[in-house]
Amino acid sequence: MATHTGTLKYEAVQNYINGRFQDEALEALEVHSPLDGTLLTTVPLSTEKTLDQAVQAAKNALPQWSAATVKERVQIFYTYRNLLLENLDRLSELICAENGKTFSEARAELEKSVELTEFACSMPQMVGEEVLEVSRGVECRIERRPVGVVASITPFNFPSMVPHWSIPNALVLGNTMIVKPSEKVPLSLVEAAKLLQKAGLPDGVFNIVNGDKTIVEAICDHPDIGAISFVGSTAVAKTVYRRGTSNLKRVLAMGGAKNHLIVLPDAHVAMTATNVIASVTGCAGQRCMAAAAMIAVGNTEEIIDRICEEARKMEPGKDIGAVISKAALQRIENYITQAEQQGAKIRVDGRGVKIPGRENGYYVGATVIDQVSPDMAIAREEVFGPVLAIMRSQSLKEAISIENANPYGNAAAVFTQNGGAAREVINQASAGMIGVNVGVPVPREPFSFGGWNESKFGALDITGKSSIEFWTQLKKVTTKWNAEAGINWMS
Repeated sequence: MATHTGTLKYEAVQNYINGRFQDEALEALEVHSPLDGTLLTTVPLSTEKTLDQAVQAAKNALPQWSAATVKERVQIFYTYRNLLLENLDRLSELICAENGKTFSEARAELEKSVELTEFACSMPQMVGEEVLEVSRGVECRIERRPVGVVASITPFNFPSMVPHWSIPNALVLGNTMIVKPSEKVPLSLVEAAKLLQKAGLPDGVFNIVNGDKTIVEAICDHPDIGAISFVGSTAVAKTVYRRGTSNLKRVLAMGGAKNHLIVLPDAHVAMTATNVIASVTGCAGQRCMAAAAMIAVGNTEEIIDRICEEARKMEPGKDIGAVISKAALQRIENYITQAEQQGAKIRVDGRGVKIPGRENGYYVGATVIDQVSPDMAIAREEVFGPVLAIMRSQSLKEAISIENANPYGNAAAVFTQNGGAAREVINQASAGMIGVNVGVPVPREPFSFGGWNESKFGALDITGKSSIEFWTQLKKVTTKWNAEAGINWMS
């Protein structure tokens, strides 16, 4: 393994293949905590050879795993769900260390991972075969079969939850899997592998291959991988979708977002302000469901003043976690500075945060920027930080037009007490997930997660019932047992 410049807080990360952690002589990257710069671990930069080994292990495990009934496979995930709960605090602390979240955010992420696993455990009630006697003595049946060896490429912002968008469902449905985590947050999946093994998952069913762009490209190209789920930036999502589908794979690639909150004058002041700021600052704004832009319709000064008041209450390091890296910190602050230079008004400024005892951490405070025009970069591009850009409009129609002009389509929300206005946004906003007086409109299971436009590439959604279609293929069986049945075109 590569040398490193200090003492590791955690063991060096290794690839997990066929039920074992592999101690390979690979180049490695250092992983530092965004909280305070502590050296956490190292992560290997795997080669195509490593991926080949993982795919072969998954191929070898596939026949026996897919031959088990869905009820048998689910039993392992009941146990795994309980193991997650037993280790909730320890795993939450790990997420804090590698991602920079607050403890409450990390714990909420783990609880969502539990909920996703519970949904997978309900598969026996959702994937029953369809049978119909289509003609006298002739029966048609639909059976669901796994795609085969599949892969999931996951981002830094949710080290546990996003992998669990894919892992439980894909495996319960009979696939075997390779996961490539973000090289910035490799530790949480190491623990997931250990708990899955403890729960009784057979060797080779679940594998982890760490690395960078090289492994992402190799996954897209590998002839024995049948489907890929991806979550990350829109630019990379497009590349993965194009490359994977050009190699005749199923690909579902989730990209970035620029979620707009439309605030009408009749909105409940306190509820709107707290919901907006929670959406802006949660996970330090590093989530594709964060409020990034707000469109204030008409006279909403009281609400905007209250939003600024709530923003000032948010304390970095306590209420707002760290952003992932120094580069992310600089990028976010550059967006704020650029908006100011272009004439926007900084109502609450989160730049230049330093926390005593965590001088090497990466923090941005809650930031509210008013008088933003739709053509500014802060209004158009994904900032991925705790920053709210406020635009003004004179009508709901104009506000919807501004929302729909943005290229993304993950989420949109409206704050109002008028049901007709809410319905207008629901009907006309070009986004896959809509909130009414909800700043983070994430559907809960069994409802699926997925955006529109530049926020998603591929058919179906990544969670919920929709994911069943992605991770399975249909086998249609027609049988005839009645020799006395009349001869017709189906004979």
